[in-house]
Amino acid sequence: MFHNISIRWRLFAFVLAAAGIILAVVIGYGYLEARELLEEELEAKAWQLSNATANKIVTVEKAVAKVAGGLAATVAVHSGPQTDYYPLLERLLAETEELSGIAIAWDPGYRQRGGIAVSPAVHREGNRIERSDLSASGANYTVTDWYALPRNLLRPSWSEPYATGSGGDSLMVTYSVPLSAKTGNNSFLGVVKCDVSLEWLRELLMALPLEKNGYAFLLSRNGTYVAHPQNNFILKENIFSRAEEQDNALLRKLGREMVKGRSGFIRYDSIVSDEKGWLLYQPIPSTGWVLGVFFPQEAMSAKVAELSRKEAAIGLLGFLLLLPVMLLIARSITRPLLQLDKAARILATGDLDAPLPELRGKNEVARLADSFTTMRDELKVHLAMLEQTAANRERIESELRIARDIQMGLVPKTFPPFPSRRDFELFAVMTPARQVGGDLYDFFMPDDDHLCIAIGDVSGKGVPAALFMAVTRTMLRAFLHNGDSPGEALRHLNDDLAQNNDYCMFVTVFCLVVHLPSGTCRFANGGHNLPCIIRAGGDICFLPKTQGAALGVMEGLQVAENEIVLAPGDTVFLYTDGVTEAMNLQGELFGDNRMTAELSRQRALSCTGLLGAVTEAVAAHADGAEQSDDITMVAFRYFGQR
Repeated sequence: MFHNISIRWRLFAFVLAAAGIILAVVIGYGYLEARELLEEELEAKAWQLSNATANKIVTVEKAVAKVAGGLAATVAVHSGPQTDYYPLLERLLAETEELSGIAIAWDPGYRQRGGIAVSPAVHREGNRIERSDLSASGANYTVTDWYALPRNLLRPSWSEPYATGSGGDSLMVTYSVPLSAKTGNNSFLGVVKCDVSLEWLRELLMALPLEKNGYAFLLSRNGTYVAHPQNNFILKENIFSRAEEQDNALLRKLGREMVKGRSGFIRYDSIVSDEKGWLLYQPIPSTGWVLGVFFPQEAMSAKVAELSRKEAAIGLLGFLLLLPVMLLIARSITRPLLQLDKAARILATGDLDAPLPELRGKNEVARLADSFTTMRDELKVHLAMLEQTAANRERIESELRIARDIQMGLVPKTFPPFPSRRDFELFAVMTPARQVGGDLYDFFMPDDDHLCIAIGDVSGKGVPAALFMAVTRTMLRAFLHNGDSPGEALRHLNDDLAQNNDYCMFVTVFCLVVHLPSGTCRFANGGHNLPCIIRAGGDICFLPKTQGAALGVMEGLQVAENEIVLAPGDTVFLYTDGVTEAMNLQGELFGDNRMTAELSRQRALSCTGLLGAVTEAVAAHADGAEQSDDITMVAFRYFGQR
């Protein structure tokens, strides 16, 4: 269908298709490049935002640690049973807005030894600062994280986040510094603790400039959610419990990376909305917490899509502007071709005198027009020569038909050849590979008691082989009519053919003379295929070999004779190598085995039926392959005296 379209429109379509493909590739490449650049920009922005957030948290932590450390140093110098620390604690709490409470928690043993009455604590209550005594509350604060960690480790520690307030809705974390005696023997006196409300941390994460559906969260050292956009996660879930609940191996692996204090930027599916995106995570060294920030893919994809739409719109506009330009170019190129096409159609009708377009210039189309003119002039000359050649060919084919008729007239073709004879049956077929061939067969009765049968194959094909065959047949018949035995006839035939044989042609001949009353057969072989004998009982064998070679090569050739006796019902099958060397399309020969097998299957047929069956078997084996050699067969069946 497409090939029926004119060159102009095909050229137009091909160029536009190529331009469209290039445009699509450019847009696709631009999309991928833009996506990669935006991903790199997003990662850089993510690290910048995460580092800024982590620094804010660290700044608060450092301020808290500074207050706690300074207070611990002051208490270590002035510690005593009558020291009133409330004014100092209130002043520190008022000056440090990051703190929600400060306390000195004396060790119960030291309180008893030192006679200390209170463990002073102050905390914010709205806009007021309230005082309290940790030892008077009745609670055993020695089992809390903020007390046990610095006592056991003898170094400042951050506690795990915990809930406070009547409803447990206030989140707190405590920084504790151990107190030691001023004697320097590291005896433990208690701890200074600074409480920090995590509400500011949640507000800090909520205020981050993230895209829609983006969020930040904070994990404790053991993976518990300290801050998260979903309140039901905070202090109630950890990253490992979520991983087990969702059977999420990636989240489980990510949690292990986070609690080990590692950082990274990875592709991630949000556990809040199942939205695809990227997750940046990094540790906050002072507390061991992990900050995570999720960036949704949708926002970046929207930017990439918008950029791709703009590129596509610009490309489409250029594509539309290209349409009329390409149409004009295609028309200018194909106009002279259309003129040549019109002229060629006129030439195809046989009008070789029709004018051809004259095109200026030396481009391809102009040279094509010159070639058309040259072709037309040479075509006139060629047609004249072709007419002469056709006349000569017709004359040669006529002569070949006559030669074939003459050749076929040289061999017996009337069957049965001896209608009055009841003591034998005889049939022969010959199929040349060309119009004339080089095979021959002959049979005749020199007297009432003898039958001469001969078959031969001349080297080569065509007219030379046919002429050599005619000479061979004539000489052989003459020698046998003169009373020569088969061996003598072949020796005389060889000597005559070898004289003046400048082209070194040769012929293979098998000659058989049957004494009909007794069934005795004398035969001689001049290099031909050995005939087969099909015995009346069904056995098949080849005639015995005798000395002899192809005839016509050199004078003085010795040809031996042999004889066999035929029993009534025996059949002699003579053939040329065109039978056994018949080849199929796969290059396989028909061969002796197939030939003898076919003779065995068809032995009950008459001589005519037997040769017909072998002919069909050879054709079936060839299966359409061209006949490469002449095929000749003779079948003689001896019945004896009746």
